[in-house]
Amino acid sequence: MRHMVERSELQKMARTIDAHRKQLDNLHSRVEQVTAILEEHGITANILKSLQKSATSGRTGARLSIGSGVTLNYVHTGEEEGTALVDLGSGVYGEKPWGEALTITNERKEGISLLHKDLTDQASQLEMKITELAQQFNDAAATLQNTQESQLPPTGEKSTTQEKPRRPQRRTGRFGSELTLDD
Repeated sequence: MRHMVERSELQKMARTIDAHRKQLDNLHSRVEQVTAILEEHGITANILKSLQKSATSGRTGARLSIGSGVTLNYVHTGEEEGTALVDLGSGVYGEKPWGEALTITNERKEGISLLHKDLTDQASQLEMKITELAQQFNDAAATLQNTQESQLPPTGEKSTTQEKPRRPQRRTGRFGSELTLDD
């Protein structure tokens, strides 16, 4: 015979599933943030490549948005590549040639890509765990439901033997004895 599951165990399982779902929601939010950062690094890398390529013609330019609907027109003259201020960490900026700025951007992008993959893998594993726990919950709830139903006397049959007085059945909830993940 299967292990008898109590209502308190089902409630504990439901709380665990709920906690995992909240953790999954947080992971999905982080994945979205990292995806936006990856896209930003991709745009930056493409702009730096374009500037490098067009600098060989002797003149290159770009429009740089500085926020609040204001864009600056950037013009670089000369056949040598220009420089960019690059955040080197801890609020320290260094002036680097476009090629170096591109290398730094690509290295950062690789690191962020690894973080993105790690977060995505964690989310997938957590989704599988939640599915497994939900199935265990459903199986346990069905077992408890079947056990409760099998304890009820068959309807419509009258026994010829005298029945022992039964204790009153305990009330199990507002909506009957069916359990949900919210219980």
